[in-house]
Amino acid sequence: MASTAKRVGRRAETAARKRIAAKREADQHLADAELGKRIRFLRKEILGMPRQADLAERLGVTRGAVANWEVGTGVKRTTLQQISEEFNISLVWLTTGAGAPIAKPSIDGQLELLLPEDYDTLYRLFQAMINDTREKREREKAEADSKRRKRNS
Repeated sequence: MASTAKRVGRRAETAARKRIAAKREADQHLADAELGKRIRFLRKEILGMPRQADLAERLGVTRGAVANWEVGTGVKRTTLQQISEEFNISLVWLTTGAGAPIAKPSIDGQLELLLPEDYDTLYRLFQAMINDTREKREREKAEADSKRRKRNS
């Protein structure tokens, strides 16, 4: 009797594991398809490249590789990084869909144009801006909390 219960328990556990694995696989297929849609949107709408061959040529890959990416297969992390760097596209947007597609330009190149003695002044200005912004956010939050408490009382 006890062994029958163990077999039933193992079968149920195995079935549960299979269901979880199937759900993960389905979720991954959905994520891959969404990635493919973003790559296609990038090519057609942002970059204005009507043909897959145009993107393939710019990246040094085959048209078939681009076609596979656009259906969500065969996309490697290094490929996404290459696309991000080549076209100044946000890697976060490309991989997850979050945020804006166009990457913000880096300030590093601009900083290299400054003289070293300007860094201290710039650092103090940035720090003051950051502090001012944080204080403003804290005041706004405190005001909102106060208004909420007044409404609720």
